[in-house]
Amino acid sequence: MRELASLGKDTVGAALLSTLSDDLALPLVQIKTTLELLDSPNLTKTQKQLINSLGLSTEAGLQLLEAYRLALSLADTTQLPLEPIAIGSVLNDVAHQLTPLARAYNTELWVDTQGSLKPALAHQPSLITALNCLGASLIRVQSANSTKMRCRILLGAHSDPEGQIITGVFTASSGGISQRALKAARNLSGKAHQPVLGVPTGTASGVLVADMLCSRIWQPLRATRHQNLSGLATLIPISKQLNFV
Repeated sequence: MRELASLGKDTVGAALLSTLSDDLALPLVQIKTTLELLDSPNLTKTQKQLINSLGLSTEAGLQLLEAYRLALSLADTTQLPLEPIAIGSVLNDVAHQLTPLARAYNTELWVDTQGSLKPALAHQPSLITALNCLGASLIRVQSANSTKMRCRILLGAHSDPEGQIITGVFTASSGGISQRALKAARNLSGKAHQPVLGVPTGTASGVLVADMLCSRIWQPLRATRHQNLSGLATLIPISKQLNFV
């Protein structure tokens, strides 16, 4: 107790949250393992759909916890190991990871990069994780706010007038997540059950974790547009190195 008391409040809080995320991950792993054991050719179509749905939800929960742990660990990192990356390749990787979830929510995924984008300077694992969390959340937001019609999610990137790259996730409707709502969510994070007003319960956490990761790479998320679609994106500078490493 004396050792805990000697630590700063933020340090103790981060350690507690990290331990809590580990504890929450354990039952999710157990559920995932149980679902895999239950899968059998003798199951009915309805039972298979239920197991598949539960499996996707469990996997999404595990990925979100892993992303949160990554965000917590980066908070203690003085400088991230940045490297030149191809934004198009990153977006394609994220789209591949999100495909099973998108299919389950009747959502169509697109990747779009405007123009010939130069290599960007970023921490690739954190950026992929952030876009994955953001994409998963907006898939759920879009699906919950729409009818039974097929939804569309676009993973996009374009350069701004200064030559920096803006990359993020865009939809026909970002679920009411405006710049004002995002700012309010940051202030309510840790204080309110649903910090992002206007979005379905259970979707805000992914947006906030993505925001944490993007803040550590370069800049937090911002509400912006791409191809006449609204969404959330982060800004990344162009790499001054000539070659990929």
